[in-house]
Amino acid sequence: MERSRMARRQDTTTNKRKPAAKKPKPKAKKSKFRRIITILGILFIIGVIAGGAYTAYAIATAPPLDEEKLVDTYPIQLLSAEGEPLEENGQIREYVSIDDISEVMQQAVISIEDRRFYEHNGVDLRRIGGAVLANVTDGFGAEGGSTITQQLVKQSFLSTDKKLKRKLQEQWLAIKLEREYTKEQILEMYLNKNYYGSGAWGVQAASKTYFNKPVSEVNYQEAAILAGLPQRPSAYDPISGDQELTRYRQEQVLSSMKRDGHITEEQYNEALDVEIADIISPGAQSEEESYTRSIYARVQAELEEDYGLEQADIYGTGLKVYTSINKDLHTKFNSDIKNDNVNLPTSEFPEDLRMGATVLNTKTGEIVAVIDSEQAKQGDKNYRDYSREKRQIGSTAKPFFDYGPGIENAQWSTGKILMDKPFPEDEFNPKNYYLDYRGANTMRYYLTISGNTPAVRAFYEVRDEFGQEAIQSFVENVGIEPSMSGDEMNASNALGTAEASTTQMAAAYAALGTNGMYTKPHLIQKIEFNDGSTINSPIKAKQAMEDYTAYMLTDMLRDVVSGSNGTYEPGAFPWDVAGKTGTTNKDMDKWFTGYTTDYSISVWSGRSSATPQSVMDPNYAQYYFEYMMQEVTNATGQPDRFQQPESVLSLGNELYVKGTKPKDLQPDKLAAPTGASIDYDVPGETGTLSWSYDTQGVQAAGYQGLSFTVTETRPDGSERVVGTTEDTSIAIAGLAEGQTTFTIVANATNALVGDQQSSPLQTSYTVERGEEPPAEEEEEPATEETPPEEEGEPTDGENTENNGNNENNENSENNENNGNDTNTEDENTEPPTEEEPPADETDGEADSNGDVSRQSTDSNGQGNGNGNGNGGRD
Repeated sequence: MERSRMARRQDTTTNKRKPAAKKPKPKAKKSKFRRIITILGILFIIGVIAGGAYTAYAIATAPPLDEEKLVDTYPIQLLSAEGEPLEENGQIREYVSIDDISEVMQQAVISIEDRRFYEHNGVDLRRIGGAVLANVTDGFGAEGGSTITQQLVKQSFLSTDKKLKRKLQEQWLAIKLEREYTKEQILEMYLNKNYYGSGAWGVQAASKTYFNKPVSEVNYQEAAILAGLPQRPSAYDPISGDQELTRYRQEQVLSSMKRDGHITEEQYNEALDVEIADIISPGAQSEEESYTRSIYARVQAELEEDYGLEQADIYGTGLKVYTSINKDLHTKFNSDIKNDNVNLPTSEFPEDLRMGATVLNTKTGEIVAVIDSEQAKQGDKNYRDYSREKRQIGSTAKPFFDYGPGIENAQWSTGKILMDKPFPEDEFNPKNYYLDYRGANTMRYYLTISGNTPAVRAFYEVRDEFGQEAIQSFVENVGIEPSMSGDEMNASNALGTAEASTTQMAAAYAALGTNGMYTKPHLIQKIEFNDGSTINSPIKAKQAMEDYTAYMLTDMLRDVVSGSNGTYEPGAFPWDVAGKTGTTNKDMDKWFTGYTTDYSISVWSGRSSATPQSVMDPNYAQYYFEYMMQEVTNATGQPDRFQQPESVLSLGNELYVKGTKPKDLQPDKLAAPTGASIDYDVPGETGTLSWSYDTQGVQAAGYQGLSFTVTETRPDGSERVVGTTEDTSIAIAGLAEGQTTFTIVANATNALVGDQQSSPLQTSYTVERGEEPPAEEEEEPATEETPPEEEGEPTDGENTENNGNNENNENSENNENNGNDTNTEDENTEPPTEEEPPADETDGEADSNGDVSRQSTDSNGQGNGNGNGNGGRD
């Protein structure tokens, strides 16, 4: 019993202790939760205090309201490379009272920018709420909630960053501004402060620029265009921008006006039925303004694309832009070209032609000058900056689409042999401007004379071996976009159907002058904000191709300008210049792009389809290039020569990539003639020696200047040279009785190994005279007993290889007809027939005038002649 009570006491004690051990756990959770709440509360209070203090600090450090700054504009300041202002008259501003701004203009601006403008006190809380939500979901700065008043404050007093301090100051100053000025005053200052594109600051200048009328007279269609411009002036500009984008923005404004009841549904639809070009009617520009318009447009694009600045960061903030423009050269080029002060073969540039040009620094890619033949006239519907417009580039494409990729990927030498002959009719079959085909020759030669079919063959060879990506990446590395059909590159790219601007082409060729380093063309060197901070150009050079590719192309392009076969008309320069001509079908476009180690210049001239083709002669692009290259060199000094890199080997007249052994570096031995045959009239003592030769084969191996020397060894052992000919046959006469042996050797020249002579081909002819037949029998023509060698003249089918090309083939490819051009039907023979016996069965057989045997051997003594004047075909 005692033990039982003890056990019960222990059980009771144990049971009492177990709940006591569990109780602290919920107390700990409760205590932890309370601590978190307390900490958060403290942090919130601290945050409120800190936020309040920061807000107070931001407000205390906000700049004072300055009416002069509210009224004044702060346009972009453009400076030349010498630090001089580029634009003094290029930007227009005319302040106008709110009373002289049409009501519809005011309505358009308020509807698109700040629909509750007359309801808020400077800050629109509803709009801020929407902006906060957008910033939470899309990131800080994704959307602004600024009212018209806030925008005016920001443009007048504050920096363009998105920091909290600037935003707090903006809101505070907006509220303060609304207390000191009326809504009408604020709207007036806002409309006079905005930038509207085309150099126009303020709504009055914009109205006159685009519509040639004061803003008091604009209608709702015109007002919708003006109201949409400040958001993206360069993009929505109806003259120099994209009119499709202008229409998009105009529709947004019209939709907002319809929503707010300012226009009806009918007016909205009517407005969209009118083309933008039919709405605008620009005023004329001064000569100075036209010179700087293209610069201004380029600056705007670069600030957005390369510096990542938004419109609000660019306009009205006093941004200072340091450019690479040489003010003196830029002004002189534009003035001289537009006023026909250039020495052209004709008295002046035809009025119905257009031209554009870009001059840039070869080493840095910085634009030195841009030239446009046009000056905006009153009523012009669209400003055309031809230096920026893309056009088909013609044969200026060949270094990049055809030959450069071959050097880059296959290490072609400049002496690579290419064929100039037509393609099958069912394939892409371009013609040459010189209207014939010139057979086999070097890549250097065909780039110099701008042959088309060799260029296409080079394009195909690279594409088939390395894929089109090898070509596409090569051209894209120098800023050129190829013409595509879906994912396939068009073969016509080989001849220049890709489109580019003069600026793009000048930059692409500059890469050839810097051993393959490409720099995106640009004209901003640095920018400076109104607080003194600066940003240098983010543009950096990149290796676009191997240095050997760039130099080998340059060396060939030197020949275009100064070589005897070059297509450059004005004549060679006294310094090192390389370049390329370009022409598109029917002379719609003509190009010349050339470069030195200092400057690269690309010039385009073109006509419309309504302009006669004859006005494109002479090649104005080439003469403008000559003028500008002379002027820029006179101004800055003569350039250095292009330097051959260590990766390039020079042998003879050609260049090679070191470490490679291309076929033309170790040319095949000059092939010997084959298939010699003799057709000889014993009584008449005249005849023809013929042979065969693979002319195309030896030309493809790099040989040129092919000829054949024939030597005769008489029966008495004496020798004489029969003659040297470029044909594959030669006349023979006066053979003595007995065996006469003829030796034929080929002669040619190779750029690497000089003059070469082939192994000899020998053939023999034996005359054995018997009793002389009566004279009257000698006068009868041979009939039944026609010697077999006269029956083997080739059929028409054997000569089709050269049909259509013989007249134009400068490399004598027509000689492959085996010498029968001169071996026509003899007066003493009948036409050949198909029943003639094999040649080897006639050896030693006598004709009607004596026994004749004939034998042909090559240098090894092997018989290979058939004695019928037809030879063997390889």
